[in-house]
Amino acid sequence: MPGKVSIVGAGPGPADLLTVRAAQALRAAEVVLHDDLVSAEVLSLCSSSAELINVGKRCRRHGTSQEQINALMIQHARQNRDVVRLKSGDPAVFGRLGEELDALREAEIPFAVIPGITAAAAAASAAELTLTDRRSASTLVVITPHNAGENLRPKLALDLERTTFAVYMPGPDYANTARELMEMGFDSATPCAVVSNACRTSQKVCFLTLDSLRSAPTIVAPAVLIVGWVARANKPRNLCLSANGLLNAEGRTRAATGNLAVDAYELAVKSAYPPAIDGTNVTSSPSLNL
Repeated sequence: MPGKVSIVGAGPGPADLLTVRAAQALRAAEVVLHDDLVSAEVLSLCSSSAELINVGKRCRRHGTSQEQINALMIQHARQNRDVVRLKSGDPAVFGRLGEELDALREAEIPFAVIPGITAAAAAASAAELTLTDRRSASTLVVITPHNAGENLRPKLALDLERTTFAVYMPGPDYANTARELMEMGFDSATPCAVVSNACRTSQKVCFLTLDSLRSAPTIVAPAVLIVGWVARANKPRNLCLSANGLLNAEGRTRAATGNLAVDAYELAVKSAYPPAIDGTNVTSSPSLNL
């Protein structure tokens, strides 16, 4: 009798955002095949005797092929071992879950799927907005530009004024992503939020417009781009929330400018948007030219 494969969503990174069932599966696992983006905090929940194998695939970097991952799941399960295939976010959202389920079914390996918090939900939480505010959006589109070389344009008739787009893996060419969205019909003034490392201590949230997104500074992956009027969030455009303090145009922490007008502006911003519970602070975006 073969062992069982549990395909587990690791969520955005913090271990306390895992489901109880996911944590139980990790503690019981003898083999864990994990994505590159799974945090060390989550992996620390595994048994000290478990075999941890990084099978991550990152954009523009060589990694373990999907065929190799399928073969590893089957190989270890046939050795009567409890296997966890640990995926960042939720396995069913851009996680190649279908290919892995097909391989397990063909090999007659028992399996279970344990969901996790997907990146769009984590990004919305980090940005303190809702993806489906009924006053602004009646449609949610989850999309990635890294889907077999296709561009962003879905073959759908959408009311873009009432549509929220959650774009997974939107970089590093944000200028091209913004251009494609505007070619779809989005106005250049459409609000958007770029969330990097959602729910982690290195989290950063930038509130922009599609026009300013084209010249946005380097944004650390993994990131999610939220586009639509839900991203207004009652915050001024071209502001970033960060856990690292005030940033200058190069993204480095900087001291007060000595410019009374600029420092007064920043004081007003910090008063309007005080630090969040996790220590997140408001910082200025390069587009403010401070």
